[in-house]
Amino acid sequence: MLVAMSVLALSDAAEATIGLILIFFVIFPVLVQGLIAFAVAQGLGERAANQRDAGRWGRIAKERQEAERRL
Repeated sequence: MLVAMSVLALSDAAEATIGLILIFFVIFPVLVQGLIAFAVAQGLGERAANQRDAGRWGRIAKERQEAERRL
């Protein structure tokens, strides 16, 4: 009961401080971490697509095409 009353009895400055701590030390870091994870996932997907297409359009494929032309 005493804890509930003390939470309700916070001053405006204390409420603002708690709100700013929550925003800058909890919400923003979680948001940034999520954006970084999204960027890493996008990069890994792009890399996989590039490696998949390298067999079709890369140096080895061009060498294979040149070898077929020589025949």
